[in-house]
Amino acid sequence: MADNKFKLVIVSQDGKKIEDEAELVNLVLTDGAIGIMKGHLPLVGVIEISQLNYIKNGKANIFAISGGILDVKLDEVLILADAFESQDEIDVNRANLAKQRAQEKLDSKSKDIDLQRAELALKRALNRLLVAEKK
Repeated sequence: MADNKFKLVIVSQDGKKIEDEAELVNLVLTDGAIGIMKGHLPLVGVIEISQLNYIKNGKANIFAISGGILDVKLDEVLILADAFESQDEIDVNRANLAKQRAQEKLDSKSKDIDLQRAELALKRALNRLLVAEKK
């Protein structure tokens, strides 16, 4: 690996995996946004539903991530994601339908609705749409 690059591994719960090298990783933790470069101090953090991007050879690779765990080591960044999708993988129609369903559940104010689950579904759908728009 080049001097300014480090190993990046992203794994989802369903077994989807990316192994690559990166110059910079940007994502949002529960404590706020973070950028990671080679030599970053070791760190473990909880990832929010947000955009994840990493830079390789000056090119941004952008993903929607649905939360997870970040483990930073001196020469490797491991992301254990609930789920992640690249911009090209996002089905905008499906994300819009998920947004609509979640919004309808929240608007119904029914006592049978799991409010937290509906809010998270809405947040995931909005995040996917936001990432898809950046093409």
